[in-house]
Amino acid sequence: MENRILHLDIDAFFASVEQLRNPRLKGWPVIVGNGCIASCSYEARKFGLYAGQGLSDAKRMCPDVVILDGNYSVYRCFADCVWEVCRRFSPSVESFLDDCYLDLTGSERLHGDIFQMGGKLKREIKHETGLDVTAGIGPSRVVARMAGKAGKPDGLRLVEPDEVKSFLAAFPVGDLPGVGWRTSKVLNKLNIETVGELQGLPREGLGSLFGALGLAIYERARGRDSMVVTKREIPKSISRETAFHRETINRGEIEGMLYYLTERIGNTLRRLGCVAKNVRVKIGYSDGVHDKAAKSLFEPTGLDNELYAMAAKLLKKIHTRRVSLIRIGARASRISPSGEVQRSLFSDRKDGLAEKLLSAVDAVRERFGFSALVAGHSLNLLGRLKQDSYGYVLRTPSLTK
Repeated sequence: MENRILHLDIDAFFASVEQLRNPRLKGWPVIVGNGCIASCSYEARKFGLYAGQGLSDAKRMCPDVVILDGNYSVYRCFADCVWEVCRRFSPSVESFLDDCYLDLTGSERLHGDIFQMGGKLKREIKHETGLDVTAGIGPSRVVARMAGKAGKPDGLRLVEPDEVKSFLAAFPVGDLPGVGWRTSKVLNKLNIETVGELQGLPREGLGSLFGALGLAIYERARGRDSMVVTKREIPKSISRETAFHRETINRGEIEGMLYYLTERIGNTLRRLGCVAKNVRVKIGYSDGVHDKAAKSLFEPTGLDNELYAMAAKLLKKIHTRRVSLIRIGARASRISPSGEVQRSLFSDRKDGLAEKLLSAVDAVRERFGFSALVAGHSLNLLGRLKQDSYGYVLRTPSLTK
């Protein structure tokens, strides 16, 4: 039985939600973001605007563009509705921020023709959420993703197993999953511009150039991907990132935001019953320069104060320029179930008081909303940022898995 994988992507997600919430924005170029574009409507893309672009450039290229701050809690609700529709078609749904994979292998017996099934899925999502989505179907995750890329926006593309190699060959090499800009730059120097040209390189050659990544690229260029679609109970990493409402050099505000982001990570870890071993912090200066640093903890943790203590050290290490910040983010990785971690003999938390305190805090927030309790350095944000039941209302939040 041939694998049937569907990749679904919500078109211009944040901007599309804002156009739904305010029908007067329909047909207008819309941007969600602060400092840089987090999402832009297809009307805005006609002017050359793209995600990650600075807002000053965007306003110069499209003077009539509508710029909105965005609200992650609203987007999360829309995404949850989309994933709920997807689960009607497959029990195996692996969802991310604005896209997901469905394993439809063998589902023809229940739903009928695979292409018609994709069309029905799109129509049900449109009917129940108002959002347009693009779907790509193929024998592997990589092919399904590329099929969706070819069908944007609001498209549906099916790639059969016998046409995989020729279908992938026409794509620029930088479009292939796993080929970042650095890898693409190296390949371009070798006059490798398309996936078809990449398919001509031997496996050993790519392995010697890029190591394990090169071997993975060799397989993906041929549409082969051994990863299965599965709901991840334990994520690889949890990150929280946002832009400041305005450029800032205020140390209290910067530390307050970092604490808030790390306590959101800690809250998520505890809800999953997990701990993390590694912490990373990254910052973005107002002049476009970015920096980041990561380090492993003495022992895995899900406690806010321990996550923040490491994050604060990393911030001090990288925030060395006398330039205002416009963006900050934190990430916890090397995640494992807390029950599988053996505590160190030299641990400072043998009495369990910190765990009990945070358990009580989590219970209050679960019942009354995250903003019911404001703790630690995030007190510095009071009066600076608005709050709702979900917590501080951030600008262009990127809340990834």
